[in-house]
Amino acid sequence: MFVLAGLMALSGCSRNSPRGTAQRYLDYLQQFNYAACYGMLSEQDKKDRDLSEFLTAIPMAPDTSPLWFRAVLHNTHYEVGEMQRTDDRAVVAVKVTTPDLPLWERKLDAAAGPDHIGGEEAARSLDIGDYPKVTYDDWIVLTKEHHRWRVLASLAARDHIVDQYREAVALYDQSDFDRAAAAYRKLLAETDQFGATGSGAMKTVYSAELSRTEAIIRERPLSQAYIVSNLKLSDVAMKMSEDRVPGIFGTITNAGNRALDQVALAVTWYEGREKSLREVFREQHAIVITPLQFTDFSRPVIPFLPGAARQFGFILTAPGEIQQNASPYVTVSAVVFTASPAPLPPPKNTPTHQQGARSKPSAMPSARSTPSAKKRAGIANHAHAMGQP
Repeated sequence: MFVLAGLMALSGCSRNSPRGTAQRYLDYLQQFNYAACYGMLSEQDKKDRDLSEFLTAIPMAPDTSPLWFRAVLHNTHYEVGEMQRTDDRAVVAVKVTTPDLPLWERKLDAAAGPDHIGGEEAARSLDIGDYPKVTYDDWIVLTKEHHRWRVLASLAARDHIVDQYREAVALYDQSDFDRAAAAYRKLLAETDQFGATGSGAMKTVYSAELSRTEAIIRERPLSQAYIVSNLKLSDVAMKMSEDRVPGIFGTITNAGNRALDQVALAVTWYEGREKSLREVFREQHAIVITPLQFTDFSRPVIPFLPGAARQFGFILTAPGEIQQNASPYVTVSAVVFTASPAPLPPPKNTPTHQQGARSKPSAMPSARSTPSAKKRAGIANHAHAMGQP
């Protein structure tokens, strides 16, 4: 009897230890008992966020929409490791193995082809375990409150970091890679200081995306050479969009042998003629964006394939006065080579439509021949000029 009571006491002590508390949180998470996970948070976390807000970003859980959350969580495995403790604070290491969501999506979209979305096969691939995996180190941070260990998520600080992450992603999607790299570096520095539950997953994602951005910057000489030799603009025209505002529309062809994750066009506005030609405004628009992040199979994640053509359209952002008095010259300003290990789908011969502004026929000027090199004052040969003939 006394031996049994002693074993029960030891078991209870272990369960309420930092390591036992971390294991209990993960058990509740994998049992989909999110209310119990919320109940284990620190007092400050529960003051900062109610249960409904907690459910939108659960620490240590997959970063997916509700559509895929349970299925991905079911295929996520946690291994509790060593614990470090200092007074009323403890950190428990956790090794996480989970589906590599961006690679998984790319592989399924490639297998489905340009006309379909890989999500049709996604549930089956999870059921049979046929998906790429990623393993990374994370941790659960605990604080002692009223003689009990509580999970420290620092939800308010986490939201601030996630907002900054969205800004970094927006810069990347705009082909502003120098500023995106700076934003990712700042983000990683703040994440290092953050040090709360689940921040290991954040660091893993941010570090990978920073490395990819830095690689793009290093590849600029190659990408610029590829632009000149292999990207062809055609049927470029300024038209009125369906929103009744001016836009640029046309077709771009990838005549080279590289798949592209991103293509950006620059619209440079010039005033004057001959030697008096001068730049007065420049805007940049990404017309091909293959996201780094998992999109929940909301769209086909397929790069711009060799030999393919895509139609594009975007709204102009130059002030009205400049649009009235200057002439726009359209050039390809940036490309990103595909680096994903996912296979490429077979090319499609007919031009695909890229999301963006939609046009209506109008009497606005259409593209005309590019001026001579002397008149263009160094504008690249693949430019297209719009203006009065």
